[in-house]
Amino acid sequence: MQKIYLFFFSGWLFSLVIYGQASVSFNIRVGDTVKVEKYEFQEIGFSSYSLSIDPGDYRIRNTTAARLLNFETITAIDLVYTDYPADEDFSELNRKRIVELYMHVPKAFNKNFIHWRIVKQTGPKRTGDLSKYFHGFVVYYRPLPKYSDEENAIHEILDGKKYIEDSTLFKTFQRNPNWKDMMTVMDVTGSMAPYTAQLMLWLKLNSALKTTKQIVFFNDDEENSTDQTTKLDTSGIWSVESFKFNKVLKTCLTAMEKGNHIENNLEAVFYAVKKFPESKKNIIMIADNWEDPCDIKLLGKLVELKVPIRIIVCGVNKALNTNYLDIAYATGGSVHTMEQDLTELAKIGNGKTITFSGMKFKLVGGKFQQLY
Repeated sequence: MQKIYLFFFSGWLFSLVIYGQASVSFNIRVGDTVKVEKYEFQEIGFSSYSLSIDPGDYRIRNTTAARLLNFETITAIDLVYTDYPADEDFSELNRKRIVELYMHVPKAFNKNFIHWRIVKQTGPKRTGDLSKYFHGFVVYYRPLPKYSDEENAIHEILDGKKYIEDSTLFKTFQRNPNWKDMMTVMDVTGSMAPYTAQLMLWLKLNSALKTTKQIVFFNDDEENSTDQTTKLDTSGIWSVESFKFNKVLKTCLTAMEKGNHIENNLEAVFYAVKKFPESKKNIIMIADNWEDPCDIKLLGKLVELKVPIRIIVCGVNKALNTNYLDIAYATGGSVHTMEQDLTELAKIGNGKTITFSGMKFKLVGGKFQQLY
């Protein structure tokens, strides 16, 4: 079957015809096109890999390395080219380069939360200068840590040997002392170990507060999420009902070790509601800002449950994954970062703009868009 893919790119629209069933969405805002004399790698706290392309060409040199990036959590991509000869139109060549990247790294196009930039270098003044400048894609990604490293990090924090740099959970719990006997649904995939440690440390130090009564940890190994209507699907889900710290920690570490790298957020909520129906109005979701829920398609069914979802988003820096705003808005819930709580989302009118944690968002057709 012939498919037509539309790419929005620096104010331009172009299409790509491919035979297949895959889908792709891709958008680069005009404001993300930057001009520099010479490209410098961004210091944004992530690893990076360069995919070189010869000046004037569109083909990636090392396609084997490019394909390996499909297994990483990609956070940002820079397409770097040179404006030489000066003022020549490179739009068609850059389109071809983006199509080339899609062919080898389709995972770079299927996430809601990848920051793209088109970087134009203006330094070269003659053909001989081109070899001194990088051309191609720079892909920034968050490497997946080993379970043993995650476990060690958690124990170091619990034993007071390691300082918590990002105190998102602590500050959110402190701002919301009315949260009692809550049911927590927590992502323990990938790089969530610092936040998992925070939750464990909070429970250890504040057991008398009884903040959370039941905890459902999710860390799935496949993307076939369900709404749990026929039977409980425990794949990638571990639950514990206890105020005893050691019991909770044991379940948590099991979930971290046995699961994989798939964020089945909504499936875990359905499981929690069915497993512990008495707590369905007291749900807290602890989510990874850098990952999209693989089962966002189930949001309509989640709305039918009429349960508000309070979402603590971990790892927020200069951008917030709008999937979590959408979930909270649709369910009448709230969103929480290290700096601020955003409540009464349901009262925001369509077309309205809000400011949250220093960022601006606009509600369009029931979904939030971050404004840059």
